[in-house]
Amino acid sequence: MSERTVRVALTSGGMYDRLYERIPEFEHSTGVAVAIGFRGTHPDLNAHLAALDPVPYDLVATHTKYAPSQRRFLARLEGFDTADFFPSLLDLATIDGALYGIPRNIDLRLLHYRTDLVAAPPATWDELVALARRLTRPPQFYGFVFTGIESGLFGTFFELAEAAGARVFPQSQVAEVNNEGGRWALGVLRELYASGAAPGALAGWHYDEVHRCFRDGGAAMVPDWPGYYGSYRSAGSAVRDRFRVARMPAGPSGRVCCYAGSHTFALTRTGMEKEDARALLCFLTAPEQQALEARHGAVPVRRSVMENRRREAAGVDAERLALLDRSIGSDLIIPPKLSYYPEIEDILWRTVRAAMTGEVPIPDALANIEARIARCVSHAAK
Repeated sequence: MSERTVRVALTSGGMYDRLYERIPEFEHSTGVAVAIGFRGTHPDLNAHLAALDPVPYDLVATHTKYAPSQRRFLARLEGFDTADFFPSLLDLATIDGALYGIPRNIDLRLLHYRTDLVAAPPATWDELVALARRLTRPPQFYGFVFTGIESGLFGTFFELAEAAGARVFPQSQVAEVNNEGGRWALGVLRELYASGAAPGALAGWHYDEVHRCFRDGGAAMVPDWPGYYGSYRSAGSAVRDRFRVARMPAGPSGRVCCYAGSHTFALTRTGMEKEDARALLCFLTAPEQQALEARHGAVPVRRSVMENRRREAAGVDAERLALLDRSIGSDLIIPPKLSYYPEIEDILWRTVRAAMTGEVPIPDALANIEARIARCVSHAAK
């Protein structure tokens, strides 16, 4: 191993990997070796880091919702030029007044739908369910696909519950979902799954599997992330010229809720002491790298890069940027900064999936969510 080595742990997948193809450019220009000690899904990366003591990395990929649980090894970032970043994104990456990550993007979902099958996107979730059932032609074509595990399933329930008037993160942090709003939210997921409007296999699908289903022409609608947009529009995509995007549907309250957050790169406490690690952090979040990801659909968090994207975008791409702007301005729901957030997310998605698949009755699932989160919050307060 080179005497000048930066050790890193990265989240991987279709939304993320293109950026890492630039790392050899950094190595060539600086003479610094980048040793990638771990690449995997974000839940796998989080579990990997949580099991280590000490954490043997200098730089890690993280997220504004996960960073509070990782403060034991993350460094407070000082001395970085952040003037070009949107202040709201820096606020998301700030914990107790200190910056703990440099934003990579802002991640929020839009509804993607097939224009050859859907004349107008559904305005409400109830309309979406009815439309998805009508369009389904099993076993090869489904009306609606969504992530059926982990953070993605948590996010869909979060959107549904909040749009129905339930509260996943009230001031007490103990979920208030054992109510009409929570029953409706789980009922939507149960109906999509039980009716066959969504494939049974999605109970094990992560983001990439859901993306491939829609991209390969296997579904009429999908709520998806900006990082996949370029793949949908690329050569080889079965939906390349046959889809558009819309705001997420409204719930019974009339509210549109869009689960969101910001991926970041952070330095560990050992990495903060290494000039080479600081240089890699600057490289990964530089305008050139953000422009690369933006060209493939990611939403940049540097003002200069966003201005360039708006000038360059035309047609459906400009329409999409306008929708993203609207959703960012009015629809976002963002998990609070809690040191025990990963535990709450784990409780929710596992219980939601059990209710979705029929393993657990909906009333029992909602009562279980509230009771288990109450114990989690109580334990954290001690």
